[in-house]
Amino acid sequence: MIKKIDVTDLKPRMFIHDINCPWIDHPFLRDSFLVESVRDIEKIAAYGIRQVYIDTERGPDMPHAPTVHEVHRQLDDHLQHLGRTLKRAPPPPVGVEKERVKAKQICREAGRIVQNILLDCRLGKQVELEQVEPVVSDIVDSIFRNPDAIVSLLRIKQADKYTFQHSVAVGTLLISFCRAMEIERKTIELVGLGGLLHDIGKMQVPNNILNKPGKLTESEFEIMKNHVRYGCLTLEKTPGMSTIALNVAAEHHECYDGSGYPRGLKGDEISLYGQMASVVDVYDALTSTRIYHVGIEPTEVLRKLLEWGNHHFKLTLVHQFIRTIGIYPVGTLVRLDSGYLAVVVEQHHENLLHPRVRAIFNSRSRSYMPPRDYDLSSPGCHDRIASFEVPSRWGIDPGRYL
Repeated sequence: MIKKIDVTDLKPRMFIHDINCPWIDHPFLRDSFLVESVRDIEKIAAYGIRQVYIDTERGPDMPHAPTVHEVHRQLDDHLQHLGRTLKRAPPPPVGVEKERVKAKQICREAGRIVQNILLDCRLGKQVELEQVEPVVSDIVDSIFRNPDAIVSLLRIKQADKYTFQHSVAVGTLLISFCRAMEIERKTIELVGLGGLLHDIGKMQVPNNILNKPGKLTESEFEIMKNHVRYGCLTLEKTPGMSTIALNVAAEHHECYDGSGYPRGLKGDEISLYGQMASVVDVYDALTSTRIYHVGIEPTEVLRKLLEWGNHHFKLTLVHQFIRTIGIYPVGTLVRLDSGYLAVVVEQHHENLLHPRVRAIFNSRSRSYMPPRDYDLSSPGCHDRIASFEVPSRWGIDPGRYL
């Protein structure tokens, strides 16, 4: 049986089923392993991990600890509550299908520019803000027209271009996050700029570590952590670089409980935009497929953000981020009460629990069906989302239906 326990209750010979760490790049060679000594426990705690999941069939039990199913049920109840109670946002002025055409062009251009800037940085060239500021403005324009259009494109990444595409995704998600929090446009652009450049320091990390097709060793992880310091040094030398953009790059690995790096800042010692960047960075990293990591479904990652919201993140900001992308983000595969599998194609930001979906598969007959759209918020629609589904289990690519 899989159970969740505090690290303070962890004992040697227990078997960790899931290290429950928000960072993909961490110093543990595996996510599951046997705890061999007190030193192992001290190492886990030293990296800011507060709770882990143990397998009681492979090691000692903790009788009163909640099971993984109980934890998931509680987190799902939390998500449903948020869907009913979060402040509603007005509907976007442009339909998602119409905006997606422009959004694809903007994404391609943003990827090209960010890749060029980061590669120039590897060669020792200075960042030229006049290259990146126009594309930031284009992303902001798209988000203001319809945030779901460009956000729905962000999970599509190539392994050899992950660093560049992750940078575009973090910048774009931060812009959408800021808009949902009703921050003024000029500040949104500065936060977005910081997001696009937040990983620029990785260009000074050796390629064999940056692109390693597997887990980093402890020493490699320490080298990787230096990318934040490298990035700050680069951006501080950039003429016209704002403090807001610099804070995003400097603080995106800080944690609300003080367990982050490089400075171990705690609580509101971290700027608002640094705190927001931390949430966004983890969300995009976990939902993205990389050489050694299969992307996790967005709704499942939202569960994890809520779970970590008591330690690594400020919980109210996690709530605001969920309002930004929805309980079931665009591109999520869901099962309806009718048994149909459907892809979420558009959010109703005034009604997060009932998006517009496109039914594509009958799970009962296990057969594809002609795509059929349902507006789950419509009074005449009686179907509802029963659960989110993992597309790989069904051999379905949701992106084909957007």
